[in-house]
Amino acid sequence: MMRFARCAAALIVVGAAGRQTNGTVFTESDIQTSHLIRRPAVVEGREWLGLQVFKGGSRLEQVDVHWVGSLNFEDSLFTLSVQPGAPAFIVADVPQLSAGPAVSLSRYEETLSSRVPLHFVVGSRAYSVELTGTSPTMCDAAVTLSDGTLSQGLYFPDQEFLSCDEPHFSVQWVGDLDGDGRLDLLTTFSQKYSYYPRRLWLSSAAQGGELVGLVATLDGFAA
Repeated sequence: MMRFARCAAALIVVGAAGRQTNGTVFTESDIQTSHLIRRPAVVEGREWLGLQVFKGGSRLEQVDVHWVGSLNFEDSLFTLSVQPGAPAFIVADVPQLSAGPAVSLSRYEETLSSRVPLHFVVGSRAYSVELTGTSPTMCDAAVTLSDGTLSQGLYFPDQEFLSCDEPHFSVQWVGDLDGDGRLDLLTTFSQKYSYYPRRLWLSSAAQGGELVGLVATLDGFAA
C-alpha cells in the first residue's frame, strides 16, 4: 500500500463523536458465524444492502436477510441467511447509502500494529490509520485517522465499558462506499478479547472538523 509523508503543519486533533446511530452492520465473519443463545440484532423488516466485491470492482446491492435458528446440545444457535450470498458486509438504515457502484481498497481484515500505520489513497487524498500506545498490554491504545492535514480520533480507551483484557484493533474494509471520492471504513477496536464492536464510518456523515462520521454499529461478543 502507498505510503505518504506527514504534512509539516500541525495536525488538527478531533475527538471521536459520541453521536448515536440507528444503522446496523454485519461483517463477513459475523454472517458466517453461529450466534449462541441470542440474535445480536433484529434483521427482519429492514432494507439491507450488501457489498459485493468482484474482480473488476465493487457494488452495493439489495440483499434479503433473515435469521435461521437451530439447536446444538439444547443450545439455540442463530445464523444469518443472506441472498445473494458472499458479501463483504451488509448494512441497514444508513440514509447516505443506496444500491450502486462502490470502491474497495481492502476487503479483508487487517490487524493494526503500533509499529506500522495502515496507508490508503482514495481519490486525490492519502490517509493513514494509526494505533498508538505505550503500555506493553496496549491498554492505553488509541486509534487515529489522518489525511495529513486533519486528524480524527476513532478510539480512546477511556470510552470503553469493559476492563482491558487482551485488546485487539483491526480494519475489516476500506474504500469509498458513498461515492463522494473520500475514505470510508469498517473497523473493530476493542479493549477485550471476546468483544467485537463493529463500526462503519462514512465521510459523507462527517461533521465539522471530522473526516468520517459513525453511521452503523454491531456490538458482538464471541461465543
